[in-house]
Amino acid sequence: MVTLALPGPASVIGPIIIHNALIKFYTDIIHIDPVYIGWIYFIYNLWNAINDPLLGIFVDRFKFNKKRGKYVYLMRVTAPVMLLSIFGMLFSSPSWNDWIIFAVLLLELFIFDTAYTVYSVAYQSYFLIAAPSKEERVDVEVIRTYIGNALGFITTIIPTLLLVGDGNRALIIPIFSVVIIVNALMYFVALRNLQDKAELYESIPKESSHQSFREVWKEAFTIIKSKPFITYLLYFITARGAIAYYFTPFLYYMDKVVKSSGIVATIADVVPGIIMLAILPVIGSLIKNTGSKNVIIISYIPAFLGFAGLLFIKEAWQAVICYTLIVISLNMTQTAGVAISGALIDEDERANGRRRTGLFNGIFALLTTTFISFQSIIFTNIISWFGYDGTAEIQTERAIMGIRIGAGLVPLILGVIGFVPLLLFPIGKKLEQELSDFSTGQRRYKQIDQEADDCN
Repeated sequence: MVTLALPGPASVIGPIIIHNALIKFYTDIIHIDPVYIGWIYFIYNLWNAINDPLLGIFVDRFKFNKKRGKYVYLMRVTAPVMLLSIFGMLFSSPSWNDWIIFAVLLLELFIFDTAYTVYSVAYQSYFLIAAPSKEERVDVEVIRTYIGNALGFITTIIPTLLLVGDGNRALIIPIFSVVIIVNALMYFVALRNLQDKAELYESIPKESSHQSFREVWKEAFTIIKSKPFITYLLYFITARGAIAYYFTPFLYYMDKVVKSSGIVATIADVVPGIIMLAILPVIGSLIKNTGSKNVIIISYIPAFLGFAGLLFIKEAWQAVICYTLIVISLNMTQTAGVAISGALIDEDERANGRRRTGLFNGIFALLTTTFISFQSIIFTNIISWFGYDGTAEIQTERAIMGIRIGAGLVPLILGVIGFVPLLLFPIGKKLEQELSDFSTGQRRYKQIDQEADDCN
């Protein structure tokens, strides 16, 4: 289980550096105009949304070869590309013209995200056939969450400390380089023992390799119009998206509504994560015994209490309680979502005789990335309309109410909207178990047949 879990957390460091440290590094150390950075990240996020289905198709069509393998081979090829592209981002010079910095950074981000997407799709595809049952997938996700949260915490703290104060470039580049070297060692450990056994691919229907792009788009339409896919998608872009977007409103809420100190805000950020990690095994057991859909329904209870509390509370310690409930709810939905994603692909394979993991995940990522991006637009427009002034030390009562509405009421409304498609989602506990048994049978029995043929 640990071997199967490790490639996931190994890939979290790159995106954290890009999304949490790189913007400040380029504006404060490289001294590029923030307007250029804004456009760079707009184009980057656009490519990030578009490339998921395209590269998902590429991974699905990529042929297995007994000598090189398939999914593990793709991971081993793309990991060094990600590392080198991040490393190159450190060496832009303040003496360059802004347009040169713009072009070089955009190219490096393009290379990174292309490699990262192929790696992620290949890993997810490998994970779903190597862990065919719901129970195995939940166990692996629990391990991934533990390791990923620890790495995420460390990776977030280090760049923050480096970019505070004068930002000595001579110090920043060596330490960032050490982080990248450590990440390289993690990839080495994570991918060294993964095996691309032929019997894994014997269990995948041959029709899974698409023959033409016309056929691909036809298959994409059959995925989009299926009831399991569309109901889960509608839930995901409303309720799930609102819960996942809690952190940006959290910063405004702690600073302007309850007026906490930096230490208290840090505690409010760390404590929910610690509590969540402590109860994660319980969440995993609950999913196995109760079913993923039922666990997501149960997760509405802490989410409702947490977001509703943000409309009324006045003290920082009360905010800690509210955000703890929200983080617990988020991780319940995330862990259950891994099992549901696998069940959706298993259901599609059982119904159509084709396993289309890359195409499935690519379409889902394209649609969710597009719609969930509106969460930030909704929040920023609400606080702007209510008169939020970022330059003011003390906000007006109207502005504070705007933050409360954006942080608390909007997620509640989106949660209610998302509850309807969740109830209509057809994969309940019984069907989920049937699909788990089907997937296990497809993978395990064909592996046994292949081993028997090899012996003969």
